Amino acid sequence: MPTTTNPNPVSRSETGHAKFIESIERLIAADATLDPLKLKPPADLKSSSLAALLPEANTRHTQVGNAKADWRTVTLDRQTDADQLDRRAAQAVALLEAQGARAETIEDARSYVRKLRGDRKKAKPKDDAATPNLDESDAGISVSQQSNAARIAAFSELIDFLEAQSQYAAVTNPGYTVAELRAFADSVRAKHTVSIAAAAALASDRGKRDAFFYTDSKSVLALAKRYKKLVFGAYGANSPEYALVNSIPFQKP
Repeated sequence: MPTTTNPNPVSRSETGHAKFIESIERLIAADATLDPLKLKPPADLKSSSLAALLPEANTRHTQVGNAKADWRTVTLDRQTDADQLDRRAAQAVALLEAQGARAETIEDARSYVRKLRGDRKKAKPKDDAATPNLDESDAGISVSQQSNAARIAAFSELIDFLEAQSQYAAVTNPGYTVAELRAFADSVRAKHTVSIAAAAALASDRGKRDAFFYTDSKSVLALAKRYKKLVFGAYGANSPEYALVNSIPFQKP
């Protein structure tokens, strides 16, 4: 099957990040039970600073969810059309053949269909056990060109080939004239570009979310670790106050 654009962050579950937000809520609730005069927290660990983390965390998490929904929508739209490329190509070649094109011409046209499908005319070479340091089957790996960009390019190449054949000028079937095939290719290419942009936007929003949650020097994770140290120092390792705060999980999914 054709591959879809799938930026690295897209396939990851969001469940762990939602649980992280729950931990922020638990930390805020625990802080409300402690004595600030005994804690003597620095400015960024005061109750007001901790409380401000929650709306910011929810906003960043929601932005990622919205970006993911946008990416899914445009990618599905792109893929619905891209999945028609090999079928349309095969039908266009059949129409060329019906117009009486030479066998050699038809074979050349079918090579574009094979590109679209990731097929090969010859069987993939098998690995020879007599040459253990060389995998002969690797020689055929690059034949399959299943990325959408490659498939769109192959479809466009077929259109150029069909346009160069005098017999194809007689094809008037709806959706299969050269002009209509080219318009379809342009539409799929435009949707592919939109999908790439949506994937980049999603990756950007996830990066910003992860920096705020986990990776920045002032991230929630870093603050939570410092807050636990603060309670440890103020109440002691064996205190119920420290046990309460230390039981709240803060980790990157």
